[in-house]
Amino acid sequence: MANEYITSVLQALCRSAGVNGLHETTEVAKELLHLYTDDILIDVSGNVIATIPAKRADAPVVLLEAHIDEIGFIVTEVDDAGFLRVSPCGGVDLRCLAAAPVIVWGKHPLCGVFCTVPPHLKKKEDENTPLSADALRVDIGMSATDAKAAVHVGDRISFVPNFTVLKDGRVISKALDNRAGMVAVLYALSLLKDKDSPYTVRVLFASGEELGCRGAIPGAFTSEGVAAIVTDVSFAHTPDAKPEECGTLGKGAMIGIAPTLDRKLSDAALTLAKRQAIRHQTEVVGGKTGTDADVITISKNGIPTALLSIPLRYMHTPVETVDTGDIVAVGELMAAMLAEGVF
Repeated sequence: MANEYITSVLQALCRSAGVNGLHETTEVAKELLHLYTDDILIDVSGNVIATIPAKRADAPVVLLEAHIDEIGFIVTEVDDAGFLRVSPCGGVDLRCLAAAPVIVWGKHPLCGVFCTVPPHLKKKEDENTPLSADALRVDIGMSATDAKAAVHVGDRISFVPNFTVLKDGRVISKALDNRAGMVAVLYALSLLKDKDSPYTVRVLFASGEELGCRGAIPGAFTSEGVAAIVTDVSFAHTPDAKPEECGTLGKGAMIGIAPTLDRKLSDAALTLAKRQAIRHQTEVVGGKTGTDADVITISKNGIPTALLSIPLRYMHTPVETVDTGDIVAVGELMAAMLAEGVF
């Protein structure tokens, strides 16, 4: 049942467009959070912030955070042939863009496709060269006159929704980074619903992580949190990657251990995962984590932070892949840390 819930909520979130500046995912997130609270606001940065109060008025606040934005593109020019010049919003893997279908959020949503030169017409020395950022063009099948009327500089572009269920609880989709983390937070809330929590829970679905953790900075600053659990995706092993740099898909929550994270919370997560038989693995990082945890830890007077990551294959492409069982494990561990009062 847990995996079915995860798949259903994940599909709803992944079908929406959440490139920074678009608001479909925000509306879906608000609807899902209304199952747990009516205290939901959207701040000036585009963060979604929800508060689930404890019964005790003086209960400390713990922050549960996942970023809401996805990688995508912004239109920088509509040229005189009707093609769109675009720039990435976030660290898009340019190798996957040749002939990739997209949605252009112009005057009305428009279907488009990334331009690519057929292999027959490529110079031999360019056969294995990926698209460069300054050469990105999108074809929307319109004349220059129609294209300039329908699309304007600054319009956003997202990948086409492509949510696909594989066997054994695995799914493929655009934007699993970090809709998977959002679903882990929502699953933790479902496990805690109607229970007497020792903490007031503040959920932060932060904007702009793909642009440099922008939303988490003001979101954490105003959270009043005494501690935080951040959940994001991390690298899952594939045959062409080094095993020591990756987690394992299907092995459970990746518990972060890093000099930027709170050692007490990392140890508590490991202890609880072992005691409650929650599937887990460790992820040791020598410096920054590359997630919103990096800015949350130094917010205001400093916020002790744990990081629970979800293994993901093919990061920053339209075909990211996760195991829903790993999302379940992260949600279970998050809920256990709150229920056990480890903060």
